[in-house]
Amino acid sequence: MIKSPEEAIAILKATRLSELEREDAIRFLQEYPTSEGMRVLVAALQDDDSGVRWKAAAALAALGEAGMPALLEALCQPSEDELLREGARHVLHYNRSPRVRQQSRELMQALTGPGASLTTMEAAHMLLPLFR
Repeated sequence: MIKSPEEAIAILKATRLSELEREDAIRFLQEYPTSEGMRVLVAALQDDDSGVRWKAAAALAALGEAGMPALLEALCQPSEDELLREGARHVLHYNRSPRVRQQSRELMQALTGPGASLTTMEAAHMLLPLFR
């Protein structure tokens, strides 16, 4: 049984642990959100385990606006990582916040296609002040 966000973060980062243990950590971080926990959930969007990536994206989507600063900060960084952009699309599309879904339309378009790494950075940078 996970007892603290710090323990959940350590479990999620421990890639040698089972997918189920790491998904339990994601559930805990969703239930007891912290800023560090959100950053770790965003980092998990790039995990080697597809189940962990999916669960992290679902958790961030369920957190609504609370998860946006960490996601947008990650997307503002130069990255060619398609897994991060794929996870971000899932977070934005299934986000429980109507405001997030409405405000992130340009970002959703920027996440795909030629030049996605640059257009994503620009769109995320424009949105970040709205969710800080």
